Order: sequence, then C-alpha cells, then structure tokens
Amino acid sequence: MTDQSPRQTRYSRTVGILKVVLPLVALVMLSLVFLTARTIDPRLAIRTAEIDVEDRARDPRLSGARFAGVTDDGAALTIVAETARFDPHAALKLDVTGLTLHLEGRSGEDLSATASEGVIDRGAGRFSMSGGLDLSVTPGFALHTETLTGLLDSTRIEAPGQITGSAPAGEITAQHMLLQADSTDGAGYRLVFGGGVRLLYQPEN
Repeated sequence: MTDQSPRQTRYSRTVGILKVVLPLVALVMLSLVFLTARTIDPRLAIRTAEIDVEDRARDPRLSGARFAGVTDDGAALTIVAETARFDPHAALKLDVTGLTLHLEGRSGEDLSATASEGVIDRGAGRFSMSGGLDLSVTPGFALHTETLTGLLDSTRIEAPGQITGSAPAGEITAQHMLLQADSTDGAGYRLVFGGGVRLLYQPEN
C-alpha cells in the first residue's frame, strides 16, 4: 500500500477533527436555545385574549344565535341574539341577550322589536322579550313596553303590560296590546290595544 501524500494526510486529519467538533458545537447551540428561551405564562395568554377562555369554560354560550321560521299563517319570523345560553333543565330552552325580533307578514305587514334579554323556548313554541323594549309596527307605530311574548309557530305577539308611543294619528297609551293573524289563511293581521286606551290626536298627522 502506498503512503498518503502530506496533502491527503492533512485532509483526512481535518475531516476527523470536524467529525468531532461539529456535533459538539451543535449540542452547545441547542443547549443555549433551551437555557435562554423565555418561559411562557399560560395565564398571560388568557389575559390578552379577546375571548375570556376561563369564563367561557365556566359559562358555555353561543354568540350570534339566530332562529328563523315561518308561522302557520305564512309570516316570516326571525330572532337574532348576541348571546344564548342553554337552560340546564330544558334542552330546547335558551336564555338570550341583546335580541332583535322581526316579523314580516305575507301582505307586507311588519313588526320589529329590540330588547336587552329574553327567552326562546322551542319546546313550548314560545318566546319572551324584556328590558327596555322598543318596537315598531306598520303602518307608523313606534312603541315602548317592558315585556313582549309570542308564539313561534303562529302569528300572536302580545305586550301584557303598559305600552306607550306614537301612532299614525298621534300619541297612544294602553294597558296591553295584541297582534295576531286575522285568519289562518294569512288574509291580514289585527293590532288591538286594550285597557284604558288613550289617544292624543294630532291633526297634522
């Protein structure tokens, strides 16, 4: 076997040294990464998150809940809520906040209402709204009341307490109000005020 030249000897020695040195350098760099890495505090992530994860875990709820259906007389009923919580004692019952109701009849009749809170009970086929409730009804009613109740499968919406606001002919006050289908064939709707109704007539209207 021939002897290696000095150049080949230096090359072989350099390769041998690099085989030892390079793994050691990589090991040192990897150790520095772990030693200098910042510890992550999971509580900090919860504090800066837009959604309170701990609160959602304790109190599960839906955001942007929407219920839409058609009543038996052909009116389109839509209820939208900012948040909805399931009732632990009733699977089809929801406690909702920030809700908006819209009812559109087959002939163009329209009722819209907003409230701070309410309940949608699909098992009983009913809903209720309360807390600073404002509603508008065609033609030209802008009303305020504290509570509104209704059915999900037929057009029947009732304000059981005092109701005030403006009507096409002036200012109106009543002890209760009822909106319901005039007949099951969707021919029209009746808006009835009752209980000491007072209308302040304004001729310019």
